[in-house]
Amino acid sequence: MEDIKVKSYEVYSYWLKNVDENSKKELELYKGNDKEIIDRFYRDLEFGTGGMRGKIGTGSNRMNSYTVARATQGFADYLKQEKKDLSVVIAYDTRHKSPEFSEVASEVFAANGIKVYLFSEQTATPILSYAVRHLKADGGLVITASHNPKEYNGYKVYTSDGTQAVPKYAEIIINEVNKLDYFTDVKRMNFDEAVKSGMVTVLDDTVYNDYIQEIYGFIQTLNPKINKDLKFIYSPLHGTGYRPVMEILEKLGVNVIAEPSQAKPDPDFSTVSYPNPEDKGAFKLGIELAEKENADIICATDPDSDRIGVFEKSEKGYITFNGNEMGIMLSHFILTKLKEQKKLPQNGLIIKTIVSTDMIFPIAADFGVSVEQTLTGFKFIGERMEYYHCNGNKKYIFGFEESYGSLAGDHARDKDAVIAAALIAVMTSELKNKKMTLKKYLDTLYKKYGFFKESLLSYTFEGYEGVQKIKNIMSKMKKEPPVKISGIKLTESVDYNVGIEELPKSDVVELRYSGKIKLIARPSGTEPKIKFYIMVNSPDEKTADEIIKQAELTVGEFVN
Repeated sequence: MEDIKVKSYEVYSYWLKNVDENSKKELELYKGNDKEIIDRFYRDLEFGTGGMRGKIGTGSNRMNSYTVARATQGFADYLKQEKKDLSVVIAYDTRHKSPEFSEVASEVFAANGIKVYLFSEQTATPILSYAVRHLKADGGLVITASHNPKEYNGYKVYTSDGTQAVPKYAEIIINEVNKLDYFTDVKRMNFDEAVKSGMVTVLDDTVYNDYIQEIYGFIQTLNPKINKDLKFIYSPLHGTGYRPVMEILEKLGVNVIAEPSQAKPDPDFSTVSYPNPEDKGAFKLGIELAEKENADIICATDPDSDRIGVFEKSEKGYITFNGNEMGIMLSHFILTKLKEQKKLPQNGLIIKTIVSTDMIFPIAADFGVSVEQTLTGFKFIGERMEYYHCNGNKKYIFGFEESYGSLAGDHARDKDAVIAAALIAVMTSELKNKKMTLKKYLDTLYKKYGFFKESLLSYTFEGYEGVQKIKNIMSKMKKEPPVKISGIKLTESVDYNVGIEELPKSDVVELRYSGKIKLIARPSGTEPKIKFYIMVNSPDEKTADEIIKQAELTVGEFVN
């Protein structure tokens, strides 16, 4: 710990000598505050499953103009190894500093001779993925911290196929970044000069309109039957989703109402404690509006509009569905629609992450479709999509992950809550036509394919000490795992860090209990958390629920 303290203070002193006056004043506030200085300077921000993400502030372990500029210089150096006449696309969300950070990145790319296409307003992440492909750019960048609290911002890097940089590319970029000094090795061109010279082009609505039309075209291939009596409430949770989601739903003829106070961009996310569609509290205002309007469905997207949560009216009030349940229903619905129209490909493929529900296996088998698994992070799904797009021996249909992200169609290589909102509207409309609800639909799938239940437990450990705590828990999972859960014995332990089933190495441990339970642990790549995924399958719902409860107790005791 003493070595970390000494190193942190050395970096702190160096930054004090080199930063601008405002940043210097911020750092001087923490003189003598060991905990704060160590947390800000004990490391550089790392690329995880969602890129570089951290609290906004001055320091090497914070999101600021210096860390953004250095990361961009490293990304530029990586791109320049490949070819000349380069271009990138940059988008940003509604968070604090997002517009400023996008301009900083533009200045660095321009100074390195790389053409920049910059969105003129806050833009959903899936539109960036689409734009990289559509404009045939060499890379992309989104300034966003997705669903993190308001204190955070982040930096997502995309390769030329519109996929977030997977480890084999991210590691090269990181190596380039690590060669650089924050203050002496970064090139910058004044933003206004970059625009004037043509190195930065601020995009008009052409790319956005093409994206909306692409999604609309995909939905039309499913022969949608919109029920005009279906009432649909939508909230972007103060983020980027309002314009594209409302536009596609209205274009489809959906009777949609936006939650007014959350439709406005707000970097403080004032109406929610946590702008995350996985958090039921984020739906409070949406539910109030739904009750007033007697609405059938409520959907909310996270600030960069790549993930979506759903509530549905029931006799017990408004009930929600998790990412696994929505992934299952959307998969089955799309497969059914394709089969009805004789459009189901013989070599069809669904892709999921290893921590997402195994219920997709019997469903896919029923339709003669294969399933492939990837590590956690939608970028791995995007990578496999691109592989099959280029090789052609399998036809991608749908991909999903338990954390409320999915993608239908071939227009992008990242999860897309805009097309997900459209699919949910079509699915719930057609169910309403049959006098069915999402809940009834899900129950019919359980009865047909078995009761697959999942639970996610997440534990937060902040700062340097938290990092060490998470490492200790992961070590314990490998060396001293729980030998029984609900009386069911541990039969297999899988350490993905040694490389499993041709997947990249990853800090993930999977415990398997007699084919009935899976317990998977991994540190979050974007937040100071360790996550435990419990996956159970059982012939009846009651037994599945009981095993889940016992597994949750076991994990709680194990962590504490």
